[in-house]
Order: sequence, then structure tokens, then C-alpha cells
Amino acid sequence: MLTAAPTLAPATFPAASPTIIYPTVTPFATGTTPSTVVPPTPTQPPAPSADTGPQPILEIPLDGPAQDRRAEFSGMAWYGNFLVLLPQYPDRFGPGDGVLFVLDRAEIEAFVDGTTAGPLTPRPLLLDAPGLRASFPGYQGLEAIAFDGDTVYVTIETKPTSEMMGWIVRGRVEPDLSVLRVDVGSALAIPPQADMNNMTDEAIVLVGSGDAATLLTIYEANGRLINTQPVAHRFAADLTPLEPLPFPSVEYRITDATPADEEGRFWAINYFYPGDVKLKPGRRDSLLRLLVQSLPQVERLVEFRVTDEGVRFAGSPPIYLELLADEARNWEGIVRLGDRGFLLVTDYHPRTILAFVARP
Repeated sequence: MLTAAPTLAPATFPAASPTIIYPTVTPFATGTTPSTVVPPTPTQPPAPSADTGPQPILEIPLDGPAQDRRAEFSGMAWYGNFLVLLPQYPDRFGPGDGVLFVLDRAEIEAFVDGTTAGPLTPRPLLLDAPGLRASFPGYQGLEAIAFDGDTVYVTIETKPTSEMMGWIVRGRVEPDLSVLRVDVGSALAIPPQADMNNMTDEAIVLVGSGDAATLLTIYEANGRLINTQPVAHRFAADLTPLEPLPFPSVEYRITDATPADEEGRFWAINYFYPGDVKLKPGRRDSLLRLLVQSLPQVERLVEFRVTDEGVRFAGSPPIYLELLADEARNWEGIVRLGDRGFLLVTDYHPRTILAFVARP
């Protein structure tokens, strides 16, 4: 259990230019690329529950730089009792390589319980990642984050040529949450599983802990027409590539996932933006069992389970979120909040939203 960190005073950061510059430096050697395996037939996807309707969203208001939609949050994870929010471009805030943002779990639970009115002001966590942009031609930002003790894992999205390329790196966080250091030289390439712009392995799932831990990375697009043999790439704790695991066909996008529990179960965000025609199923969405033409946007959470044979649907019904009447929310980060539910965060669509969703 993490001991309480010293109080970090909220800070106001000078606005940095959001302009993205793509360096032309050749990246370092990438190590061994995991091989692809043919997945067995996945278990049947669960049917939606007839007993529960869409789950309401409790928005947790934020103050300070984190409320700026330019934060464009792309993931989040617990470090002990602290929630770390990952901006896609940390260098838009703060000096040097920029900052991540931190909230105390007690603050969040107090708001959810109604004992404080908010808004909550996330504190800065300095990022130290020398050479981050220069090492990745076509750099398109950070996509996912996971902690195992003081070790941190981050995925990176790039487009060095006409094709996309994903990466995973590791680093360490100071226990007082003063700085998070990323070892750019630890990076391994994760080739995309389809020829689709702006899509790489966007979620990290931590399975186990310590030296026995493994990391799964999940590609963003796993629909039947797009990715005929989806897999979850797998790495040892030191980022040694392991044989990938078969992953079930899931329509739309997987944008983030929780760590796996002791039974190997984890939840992932499964999202469909109405204008994203390229991700529409040919006929049906197997989880909804409805003609896709009748769908508005899809905002749901799907539970999976890691087994020796591969990643499977866990068997529980998807959790559908109450939709806004006139706009879609691009959920990009998820963590569990104990047994009571989940915390979710958006990128800049339609704005920065941190929210609590109770489990049905």
C-alpha cells in the first residue's frame, strides 16, 4: 500500500503551443516483434441484460489546467491511492517534457459520496522523458498508462511513414509523485493489425504483479471486417516479447482497459462515434444483436477474461452509458473505483469530462 504522498500544491502552467512537430530522426532498434497466432473460436459474446438500462453518468468537475480540453486525456491508472491522468501531449502543459495530473482517491470518493461539492483540482506530476519526440518520427502522443508498484508502462502512437506504428516503453515514478521518468531506450515496436489511420495498440492490461507480471496491449480496431485475426500483444515485466494471445472480435474501438483482477477479468471501453463509418460492422454488432443502421453512438463497457488459451468475453452483459442527446463523448480512460463502479475520462470530444459510473 502506498504511503501518503506529500501535499502537492496546484500549479498554473504557461500555455504551450499545441503545434505538433514531427522529427525525422531514425528511431532506435526495436527488439523482437511478437509473432502472430491464429485465434481459436472465441466464446459467444454475452447478450445485453434485460434488467438494467443505460447507466447514468456522474460528472466530477475539474479546475485548473486539467479542465482544458487541450489536455486531451488518453488514459489513466491508479498509483496506490492516487489517480494519474495521462494527457496525450504532456508537453502542452508545464516545462520540459510536460506534466501528467494527479487526484487523491479520497477527494474523488468524497465527491461521489456527496460530502464535497467540487470542483477538484488535479496536481501536476512532472514528466522526465529525454528525447521523447525526437526518438519517434511521426510522434502522435501517449495513449495508455499502467503502474506495477513504482514501475510505469506507457504506449506511444506514431505515424513515421504512410503507415502507423505503436510502441511500449517502461519507466519509474518517484514514490512522492514528484516526477515520472520514462526510459525512451526501452521502447519496443508494436505493429498495427490493420491498415487504418490513427489506430495502434491503445490499451494496456496489467496481469499479475512484480517479476511475474505480464502486460497485454490491445489494438484499437478488432471488428470482423477490419481485423480478421485479432490478438493481444503480450510482454514480460521487463518488456521481453511473449507469444500474443487471441482476442475476440469486438466491433468499434477499444480505447482503454483496467488491470486484470486475480481471476484475470478486466473491463474495457468500447466506443463508436457516429461519423466513424470505417468501423461499422457489415451487418450486425454481435454484442447488441441489432442492425447497426439503427444505432446512435455506442458508449459501453465490456468485460473480458485472460485465460491460457487467450482473451475471452467474461460472460457478463455490457454496461451501456446514458447518451447525450446531441453529442458523443469519446471516452479514453478507465479505472475501477473499488466494487462501486468505474471512473472514466474523455479526450477533447466534446470537452474534458471526468465521470463516475456505478456498476448495475
